[in-house]
Amino acid sequence: MNKLLKLKQYLSINDSADYLTATLEETVSVADIYELSLEGHLAISIRLTNQAYAKKVDLAPELELTSREERFGAVQANEVDEQVHIFNGLYDLAMIGEERFELRKLYQREVEGDSPVLSELSGFYVKHEGCIYKLLESLTVTKSEESQISKEARLESLLKSKGLMSQSHFDDPLTIFENLSVSEIEQVAELVNPFNDNENSSFVSLDRHSYQLVLKTTELQRFISLINNPSSSGISEEKPIHPPEKRSYLKFISMFLKLHEFDLAKKGNTTALSTMLEQAGLSLCNNTVRKILSEVEDI
Repeated sequence: MNKLLKLKQYLSINDSADYLTATLEETVSVADIYELSLEGHLAISIRLTNQAYAKKVDLAPELELTSREERFGAVQANEVDEQVHIFNGLYDLAMIGEERFELRKLYQREVEGDSPVLSELSGFYVKHEGCIYKLLESLTVTKSEESQISKEARLESLLKSKGLMSQSHFDDPLTIFENLSVSEIEQVAELVNPFNDNENSSFVSLDRHSYQLVLKTTELQRFISLINNPSSSGISEEKPIHPPEKRSYLKFISMFLKLHEFDLAKKGNTTALSTMLEQAGLSLCNNTVRKILSEVEDI
């Protein structure tokens, strides 16, 4: 497997579990991989099996205006611009939206636990070149240059899936209708002639995201190196924190939160703080953040 692995970009979740079991010489299950990912130790990726469309977003705590100043609330994702990006290939999961919820569902299924309740951001998010993108469920069709590019890409992708060239709808439009379903014909009609007399923008629904959950081989090697050489990876043996020292840390955290008028009892605080930590290049799972906030509240 090691020789073949050099030629592979990724392994499926099942193959990754088998590979880690053989390499680490201890049983690693599919449930373990999901759990490690949810805890921030392993980065699961998706391999898109069909073309997808996405917009870049900025993540920030949602701000609520009060009589005095702004307060942190739940996390929101704001679109950076109107540009639609066309995605193919491998992308890391951002682990802030429905993609994280999907992993939680899969983990619960593996351990035969109760079905989780959605508490993440609405939408499916991925990472690409240090930025976060939201996969689109529909395309806005207007006369803008950005819309024109995404419209042409979607039309070409739809026609190619039926063995047709993008020029076919000009040469022999009847050929298209013979090969497409009713919903696909409606999509082509919107993409070819999307404007009414008032030239309002319209929307074209996209197919459900089609992907395979995988682990990049580079991520597997990083994780194995981390486990086998904890000292060289910057991981030192944890030393117990004495109660007086712990109280000092908690008081410091409490002072910071009060300075920003952070309401510990407010719903959504855990997600907001986890996102702020991630943007700062740090990683703490929601359970850890929730535990710290609970201890701060008790001092």
